Amino acid sequence: MQFLHADGRLIKNEEGREVLLQGYGLGNWMVQEGFLFGSCEFMAGGMRPFMRQEGMDGGRSIDQTIIECCGRSYASSFWKKFYENYFGEEDVKDLAGRGVNSVRIPLNARVLLEEEPGIQWNEDGFAALTKVVDLCETYGLYTILDLHAAAGGQSAIGCDDGWDNQPHLFTDEESWERTIVLWEELARRFKDRASVAGYELLNEPLSLPVTDPLLPRLAEFYEECISRIRKIDRRHIIFLQGHRFASRADIFLNPVYIPAKSAAAGLTAPGEWVDPECGNWVLTYHMYETLPDLGSLGHIFAESGELNVPVWMGETGGSSEYMTVLYEMLREMHIGVNVWCHKGEESSDAAWLCSFKMPKEFDLIRKYAREGGPKPSYEHAIRIFDEYLENIRFENCEKHGGRTCAILRKAPLPTDSAEREERVLTIPATGYDLLPGRDLTKEGDGEGSFFGREQYASFTGYRREDHMRVVCEPDFVPYESAAFAWTGGRAPKYGDWPHLELALDEGEYASYTLRQIETDTELILTLRTKAAAELEIGIRNATLHLSVPCTNGKLKEVCAGTVPAGTDTSVRIRCASGGVTLREICFRR
Repeated sequence: MQFLHADGRLIKNEEGREVLLQGYGLGNWMVQEGFLFGSCEFMAGGMRPFMRQEGMDGGRSIDQTIIECCGRSYASSFWKKFYENYFGEEDVKDLAGRGVNSVRIPLNARVLLEEEPGIQWNEDGFAALTKVVDLCETYGLYTILDLHAAAGGQSAIGCDDGWDNQPHLFTDEESWERTIVLWEELARRFKDRASVAGYELLNEPLSLPVTDPLLPRLAEFYEECISRIRKIDRRHIIFLQGHRFASRADIFLNPVYIPAKSAAAGLTAPGEWVDPECGNWVLTYHMYETLPDLGSLGHIFAESGELNVPVWMGETGGSSEYMTVLYEMLREMHIGVNVWCHKGEESSDAAWLCSFKMPKEFDLIRKYAREGGPKPSYEHAIRIFDEYLENIRFENCEKHGGRTCAILRKAPLPTDSAEREERVLTIPATGYDLLPGRDLTKEGDGEGSFFGREQYASFTGYRREDHMRVVCEPDFVPYESAAFAWTGGRAPKYGDWPHLELALDEGEYASYTLRQIETDTELILTLRTKAAAELEIGIRNATLHLSVPCTNGKLKEVCAGTVPAGTDTSVRIRCASGGVTLREICFRR
């Protein structure tokens, strides 16, 4: 494997070829979260200010519960087995076989650096990390080392595994220094590993608005930490996040946040103070369940251009339909994605690829830790946690491999009877290609990715700049976002978007790209018409002609033909006569 580096707005390898990092994060591996572990609901109290961890809501309280129920000796052995079983060779092998190329590894400072006076490395923690890096390298996967839980905590929310939901990294000198010393040690140990794509210095720093006054300290931390890492390692990429759940880039763009040392050195242009020695850094964003639209992405593209650095969507997730639309938009703009996360408890709300069942009697542990119920005996509790360790092994998990088809825009393969592999890749019709953009010719006979004659911006607010007619499905009443919330209603995650369809009149078209088709694949259109229509389906150099009967406004599946095996295949759907409303574009085995 080759070292990666930032080159303008692209990530490239040593041969100068672009590498788009696409993969999964190891949520719940070294940094446990209660909802992924299966011990409590999502962010149970995790955003309450100054709140000590409560029963099994995160790594610290989960560890304490195991100690209380099973004893310290068992707790120590439990975590060694947990790291091995949660993400082992079979997990890595499966990921590599599905076509992803990277794994983001969330690190926990307290697992690598003992919370004791002085600097005492936990070699068991480093051994677990090194084993994962080795396995990923063996199967050709890059790794990104992500400090998810810095010494003292950096986010002011529960997912940083801090003591009390306070960002002590920026207020306590000891936490500051211990975090930088940890990064120096990581750099020493991994500086010669080309399979490590880079170092992500902090995860979601200063996530809540109340912590905004500490933004100058965040910039100063990055300045000092990068400077000290570069004395050891000048080859690896530095991945950097802004504040507000990694959704803002203010500290890199606004001159007010330029650290004093850099300002005195004359580094005053946007982002110039970041890694001035090597200029080898990537801006990282996180995005969940926002509208997959330029309205959500435009500022990211603009900021990447202003800073002239690559962007990586380092944490994201959602429904398969959401991911296949958003990630293709990002891919077209040379932005890779990392899905949160690879594995989780079966009822957790995450875009996991593998899910595991909880032990049958785990409620006894949960009720003891969270409700003050009776404590099981040591022997009984050990049996429950031993069952947990078995359940999380890859071979005992339920697989949801169809999600990688959505993420990578990859046509589905035949399913293994032991796996719930989706046989259909479904692209919402409104998720047509972003680039090269609207066909600007008068009759739609150019090389654009879409063409429509809608005179006004889409009233739905989705892709409103495209002049395509996006409509609501029949009988659906729009939520109208703010007004709906104001009246006491609560719109679902994606608002109106799941209920939108694309209407094409004569001469109008939309294109959809598949990135990988390993075997010939059937193309199915889900559509509705009010009268008979004719469609032209362009696939590579061939054009298929399809007569669509009147469906009386009801949805109907129509087989449009076969898409042959290949890579980066664009399917253009053009209305030759009449009119048609498209709901979904499906690729089926």
